[in-house]
Amino acid sequence: MAAWFDDIRRTRLRHYASRPAPEPGTRSRALITMVHNEPVFSSRSGWGYYTRFFEPQDIYVFDNETDDESTDHEGFVRIPVRHNRVDHTWMLNTIQDLQHELLERYDMVLVTDASTRSSRPIRAGDARRVPLDRFDEEWVNCLGYELLHVRDEEPPLRLDRPILDHDATTGYFNDAYNKAALASVPMQWTPGFHGRTDGSYALDPDLRMIHLHRMDYEICLQRHRTRSRKRWARRDARRGWAGHNRIVDEQEFERWFYEDAYFERFEVRPERIPEHGAGSSETAALTRRDVGARPVAAGDAEPLLSTRTCARWARPI
Repeated sequence: MAAWFDDIRRTRLRHYASRPAPEPGTRSRALITMVHNEPVFSSRSGWGYYTRFFEPQDIYVFDNETDDESTDHEGFVRIPVRHNRVDHTWMLNTIQDLQHELLERYDMVLVTDASTRSSRPIRAGDARRVPLDRFDEEWVNCLGYELLHVRDEEPPLRLDRPILDHDATTGYFNDAYNKAALASVPMQWTPGFHGRTDGSYALDPDLRMIHLHRMDYEICLQRHRTRSRKRWARRDARRGWAGHNRIVDEQEFERWFYEDAYFERFEVRPERIPEHGAGSSETAALTRRDVGARPVAAGDAEPLLSTRTCARWARPI
């Protein structure tokens, strides 16, 4: 995989080297997500990660009848919606329509779930990274990575701290989250936003989609219990879309949490996240202290930067 990734990086760098760089801050960007009662991931501390890279007026949140006060704060544009069941087709069409509309006035749009964070690994002196302000490709697929809470070794998530300031130690690459999340053209996605309807694929191996669904065992179980009590659209239930969200039997949940990637062609292969990226003569990840100490303004001509947890697994691949 390393050779393939390096070839992709070289191709992308040639693309950007062939055209003049825009002035910092001139490439407009927006973000879209949808939430319903996400007290962990939609709280001020949970959502604050993206305010490092997007202005509040450029973060669009479809708020589907949240009644737990998790969205009762500033920092984004709230779009009230009402849909009384889990319905991935409705979600897809609602978000996709807004993405098309926003691209009439933004240069690029990032689509994400409440429980995912997009980030670039931070490598000292890494000339291969492409700043977000320079992005002009039609779209790119992220490289999916799942954080995994090992209860016997790690404490529970502390809800008084920003989500990604926690020192996760275990995770695994999950191709299910190689989503085509960042685009400058109107997209046609499959349900769940896992890919394009035409099957086209354009990987950016340095733009990571970090999935937080399994970042804390008890929080994950509680989210499953909440979702299992909701009404599900007939198509979703019949096709088993996101059916893992309804696993609540404690024995079955534990098996799923540590062993089942849910998608048949993918496996859970946990690995220790290095304290610092596995450095080489070519690249070396910054330490957690370095990353945590570096504030980033939304208008900076920088790639999406990660917080301390992201830096631990940022490494040459």
